[in-house]
Amino acid sequence: MTIALVDDSDSDIKLLYDYLSRYCHEHHVYMNIEKFTNEHIFLNSMQNKAYDLVFLDIYMKHMNGIQLACEVIKKDPKCQIIFITTSEEHAVAAYRVHALDYLVKPYQYMDLEDALEHYEQIASRFARYIELKEGRYRTRVMLSDIMYTDYSNHYIQVHTTSCIVRSYMSFDSFLPMLSPYSNFLWCYRNCTVNMDYIESFSRKEFILKNKERIPIASTRRQEVLQRYADYLFDYHSKGEPMP
Repeated sequence: MTIALVDDSDSDIKLLYDYLSRYCHEHHVYMNIEKFTNEHIFLNSMQNKAYDLVFLDIYMKHMNGIQLACEVIKKDPKCQIIFITTSEEHAVAAYRVHALDYLVKPYQYMDLEDALEHYEQIASRFARYIELKEGRYRTRVMLSDIMYTDYSNHYIQVHTTSCIVRSYMSFDSFLPMLSPYSNFLWCYRNCTVNMDYIESFSRKEFILKNKERIPIASTRRQEVLQRYADYLFDYHSKGEPMP
């Protein structure tokens, strides 16, 4: 899950970030959190990145949060918005732009927790994820956050954009969890890669957007590269990754 915090107050952003970190710890979820104090820099970032949820301060320096929300919706209609402000006077306007929630400063952790649980209910209707047992808990991992997976010492390791989730299970038991999704490619012994994160490749390896290198099995090289070529064709012809 990728989240943006947009507020021109450093102290308010820090509080929100701390609350979100607490929520992740208590609810066993993972978030890739990005912070912005300038609304134009945030909008520019949306050209290359999709956010699942955005927290917007209504009172910004260059445009108010309602205007900013309209721009966000134009760029990504699926993005959910939670407003955070010092006043309730914009509540009606906030709901007119289909804001998910509206928190008034100073808010408490429980207020944020309620808003995030509301988001979880909404997101579960369309988001795809897998659940893994990590220690004593079951952890939900969004498929869109997974870059690649590998296997080490009886543990599946799921490498996401923000962390590594480790689960005690065999690769043969894990692989069927990803097999319904065409963007995941079994490319090497006990290793799968999310083709959406591949930046370039050679005959021997894939290079991901974060510059990590994923080997291609020599015995399956032709099959793997053909699968990737087919996926690229579908991506460009349809304008988006396959489900």
